[in-house]
Amino acid sequence: MKKQLFSFLLLLSFVVSLSAQTAKVAKVDPTQQNLRNHVEYLASDALEGRRTGEPGAATAAGYIVNAFAKFKLKPGVRMPNGKLNYMQTFAGKAVSPDKPVSGYNVIGILEGRDKVLKNEAIVIGAHYDHLGRGGEGSLAPNSTEVHHGADDNASGTSAIIELARQFTKAKTNKRTIIFIAFSGEEEGLFGSKYYTNNPVFLIENTVAMFNLDMVGRLNGNKLSIGGIGTASEWKILAMETAINQPMRLTQARIRAAASGKPSKTVPAVSSSVSPVFSVLPTIRDADKAFELQLTEDGFGPSDHASFYMKKVPVLFFFTGTHLDYHKPSDTAEKINYEGLAKIIDYVATMVRSVDEKVVKPTYTVAKSSSATGGRANFSITLGTIPGYSDSNDGMVIDGVRDDSPASRTGLKANDKIVKLAGMEIKSVQDYMKAMGVMKAGEEYEIEFIRGTERMTLKIIPVKRP
Repeated sequence: MKKQLFSFLLLLSFVVSLSAQTAKVAKVDPTQQNLRNHVEYLASDALEGRRTGEPGAATAAGYIVNAFAKFKLKPGVRMPNGKLNYMQTFAGKAVSPDKPVSGYNVIGILEGRDKVLKNEAIVIGAHYDHLGRGGEGSLAPNSTEVHHGADDNASGTSAIIELARQFTKAKTNKRTIIFIAFSGEEEGLFGSKYYTNNPVFLIENTVAMFNLDMVGRLNGNKLSIGGIGTASEWKILAMETAINQPMRLTQARIRAAASGKPSKTVPAVSSSVSPVFSVLPTIRDADKAFELQLTEDGFGPSDHASFYMKKVPVLFFFTGTHLDYHKPSDTAEKINYEGLAKIIDYVATMVRSVDEKVVKPTYTVAKSSSATGGRANFSITLGTIPGYSDSNDGMVIDGVRDDSPASRTGLKANDKIVKLAGMEIKSVQDYMKAMGVMKAGEEYEIEFIRGTERMTLKIIPVKRP
């Protein structure tokens, strides 16, 4: 009995010792430090809010270019003179007839290592633009202070930079991985729409798109993932990855503690788990599995929607809105860097899973959820896919769902809604307000412009499934 007690105490002291060492390692975690450095720079006053078309956004693009070049990603854009460039320029009325805008997507390519699968691509993307010093889109409308956009979306931008570093260091990808930092998202997904219409890699050979937008405020391990219904494999993959992550992170910390060095790579989950490993996942609260909030829809107010419009399976990672959303107070010190690092590990594991399988994800038509991709909730639906361009004379429809009130009414893509339920519609925000007062089964007038013709029809919302 004494011998058994001694063995137990010895094991317990070993666990406590490793826990203490792990805590020390966590303080100098290189991934978290990299993320902090990126966010603090991108969200600094010097970049003045990174508004598309303004100097701060161009400076941010240059910062991302330098990072991609450092990791030796291949430039993704071929210029007219034949040279390669990281920056894809979009400009003028071809992008936005109502509001000409110029900007840059930053594209870096990590070529696949499998002779066959390298001809297929996985896109990992995030938008780097924000709201400058306020104005259109700001929820502090009278402020001319810098809108820092630390969570929206320096967090996602820093995440794809760090993912690029990790994947280029590993050099194990079978498929080609394309890292894209989009601009023009706040103006209406301009950068991602331009890319999907002018891709550097065939869209039909793009097997998945992972979008990170506002991933810096992880709270209580709650992680929202949109697009789960866009591929038949997504739900199982998301849940299995979440279940296995605590063990994987704990093993990484144990090995780092044992070596005395921070772990720069995350080991795969062992098929045979020792009794010690089965105890240790309870040590750190941060190691607990994500509480996933899954939505099926592939549409919404972020760049994944542009890819889903082209029938590419998508996943959209999001930690939720907060009181600092679209305000100057969205600053770098409020980012949960440990949580952001955990999300990066989760996304990287999912990307590796897609990359390693010979069979690509199976595209499926997802059920509609919220018209705003999780940032608002309505009990009814019209079946429109709202355009999110900055507009002051109506809301252009990007698309119409099959067998929906909108399709039955006769609405089409590119129709511009100007009045709904007796309310003037000048922007997507006005459209959302109108949706908020409408009821299922009741008839409403909808006025819209098609080409040069103004039309009025009747529409009956239905209850959201």
